[in-house]
Amino acid sequence: MENCGLFAAYSKSEKYNVSGRIVEGLLALQHRGQESAGISVSDGTKITTYKGKGVVNRVFGGGVSKKINGYFGIGHVRYSTKGLSNFTNAQPLTIKYKNEFFSIAHNGQIENGPELKEKYEEQGSIFMTTSDTELFPHLLVNKLKGSPSSWKSEEISKLIAENISPSYSLLFLFKDKIIAFRDSFGYRPLSICETENGIYVASEDSAFKFFPLRNAKIREIKPGELIEIKDGKIKSHVISLNSPNKFCFFEHVYFARPDSNIFGDNVHLMREKLGELCAKENPIDADIVIPVMDSGFSAALGYSKASGIPLEMGLMRNKYVGRTFIDPDLQERKLGVRRKLLPVKEVIDNKRVILIDDSIVRGTTMK
Repeated sequence: MENCGLFAAYSKSEKYNVSGRIVEGLLALQHRGQESAGISVSDGTKITTYKGKGVVNRVFGGGVSKKINGYFGIGHVRYSTKGLSNFTNAQPLTIKYKNEFFSIAHNGQIENGPELKEKYEEQGSIFMTTSDTELFPHLLVNKLKGSPSSWKSEEISKLIAENISPSYSLLFLFKDKIIAFRDSFGYRPLSICETENGIYVASEDSAFKFFPLRNAKIREIKPGELIEIKDGKIKSHVISLNSPNKFCFFEHVYFARPDSNIFGDNVHLMREKLGELCAKENPIDADIVIPVMDSGFSAALGYSKASGIPLEMGLMRNKYVGRTFIDPDLQERKLGVRRKLLPVKEVIDNKRVILIDDSIVRGTTMK
């Protein structure tokens, strides 16, 4: 779940159904995962979960969100790095324990996951998924006493921090509250927004822009910080400030939306700056600079500005093809790239071309 998308919404008025807002938030984070989508909402007494394989519009088409009632809840879009791409691994995971339900959504990858799973299985635990996210509820039910609604937020975060190796940005939904928690290194981004009528949490702050933001307070959740949202109020508790920050720079290079602000910097401006530095470090005599769309555009713009070589659209992107990097199937990735990017012969013919892409991960696009 290394680069998944998280979104939470809390209505300060109990009459407002937040399911539609969570779906809108997940649509804004669709670039972070296309394998599955899901939401869990609470009306203060019970939790309802709805999820499925595919992109957000496919899972929640036909007005599904209007039938899922709750005034606070969490959502998830999945890109798998651990576990199979199937319905069972779709999130949020909802667990029944001592006749109560609670849900969890996770963005990150647990370093000591295999060791923990082996330990719990030797103790008799049964795992229903192949996702490392399932380790969190196993840890909580093994170590905390009482029903989920009696668990204190600080106890939950301290237990996770002491037993599970990062990376993780987490959302928990209990019948009476939401908990957001970011690991002490801050590997994965997480932001919070409070408006007059609601409270939102998202992997990227660009997901807040769909909602009315007058007088909104937006900030990043600190590494090692727990946020509890309950009774319309926000409580902050810092678990650890002793760890050095270890931000995932791939968020800036490729993964995050250009209009997001990640780790204190705007993504588009950071990519443009990288393009400028690339031009200074790698001066090349050429006729045109061509970006590999879309994520290579900002860096190509920076390269063009610094070098004085004009930027041209020599590759056209089919906007109806999603991100191929996060497709789990090799053949689908290859086919997706062929569908997505097509050269414009009239632009590149007889030209010396500088081709700018943000990164080479699998090599599929560059080939």
